[in-house]
Amino acid sequence: MLIFLKFFITLFLFCNFLNGNDHHYVSAQTLPPGFCPSPLIYRNSTNRQSDIDNGYMFIGETNCTSPCPSLIFSENEWNRVFNMSLVAGTISMFALIFLIITYSPLVNNYKGYTRHTVGILFLFSGIFLTVTTDGRQLWDIESGFEKYCPEPGRYARQSDIKCLTTAIFFQYGCVTSILWWAAISVDLWITIRKIKITRFQFITYTVILNIISLVLTFAPIASNQYGYGEAAIGCWLMDLKFQVGYFWAPVGFCLCVGCVSIVLILREIYKVSDAVKKKLLAKHLKPLMLIILMLTEFIYMFIFYSYTTSQRNHYHNVIEEYVTCLFVHAVNPSICKVDVSISSPAHFFFHFCMRLMGIEGLIFFGFTRQTKRIWLRSFWLNNSFIKKLLPSLTLSSDEKTTSSNRTATRGHRDTEYVGESNDDPEHSIELSGIDSKN
Repeated sequence: MLIFLKFFITLFLFCNFLNGNDHHYVSAQTLPPGFCPSPLIYRNSTNRQSDIDNGYMFIGETNCTSPCPSLIFSENEWNRVFNMSLVAGTISMFALIFLIITYSPLVNNYKGYTRHTVGILFLFSGIFLTVTTDGRQLWDIESGFEKYCPEPGRYARQSDIKCLTTAIFFQYGCVTSILWWAAISVDLWITIRKIKITRFQFITYTVILNIISLVLTFAPIASNQYGYGEAAIGCWLMDLKFQVGYFWAPVGFCLCVGCVSIVLILREIYKVSDAVKKKLLAKHLKPLMLIILMLTEFIYMFIFYSYTTSQRNHYHNVIEEYVTCLFVHAVNPSICKVDVSISSPAHFFFHFCMRLMGIEGLIFFGFTRQTKRIWLRSFWLNNSFIKKLLPSLTLSSDEKTTSSNRTATRGHRDTEYVGESNDDPEHSIELSGIDSKN
């Protein structure tokens, strides 16, 4: 009896398909009450617009909704990306925690706090917020897709507190990291050029950058723009115009600033003599390498996003063809395949790039002599108990003398916010980890 029922339903759907327009089939289709071919999910909607606002994605005029996560990738491909976000994100998270603690006032309480350490702190704090609010985390392994798909067939929206919270932190982290990456690239050029930056100028641009981050983060809330999308692994801006206006346009501007800064840095290094060039490269090679690496990653993400955005209509057409096939072959939906041209490895690498930045930060900023100095002169390793327990961890006599001399002469340069342009190796922040005395 069940076999005959499935046969008549399939025959009914197939006849309607032959009589209708292929392209508009989904929007014009009338299905038997309560029926949707797998993997589509039936939604008995009493207020269709309210359901759409709450995150249900209906297929045409039917009561069938798209499953969550979307049909763009298979369940195995989605699991692969989410598991990557868990593993790589966890490694990146702990690397970033170490960097943030190192450069924060908790450890780096030295009175000569420079604009470089502040830039590093903001940059890696932004990346930390990004990797801990996107994808799957240690604290929600058991929830699966539930955080982003609260109910079958429903995509999380701004009305869901978890979605809104993670989206705000994710957006703020992304904007903060790209802005401070551009600021650090400009600052590296300023340092090589030995241009003086006053404390007031530093405070001014720090405040401006943080105001920009806050505006770009909280303004979209007024338009209910935060939610979980079809190709995402976390809650973020949903409409294309908001994504471009509140994120990708600022990213494009910052990439231009970073590219110009890198060209100017290389030009300055090229102009000097070989002896000076060797010293500049020894002192600034690591930060320059990190800036260039992050530039390539930002450019890749920018290109990938631009390409996938240009193919949005194609993806929708492919999904419509797939759904049409499901309606026609409701008895055997396994013969229907989604032929989406989004490369799964490219999508995987897009999300991996963000998590890679935290690991790169540990490599280029964590294992340096400057990091060692920060910890050695901190309260945690520079107290009577540690000195008795581990006397070898104390600062050398040369470093202590330099630090004392630095303190004695501090009053003569209060107007200048000192950065790496100082010749004093103990006061300057050596981003490369190479002691300037060597």
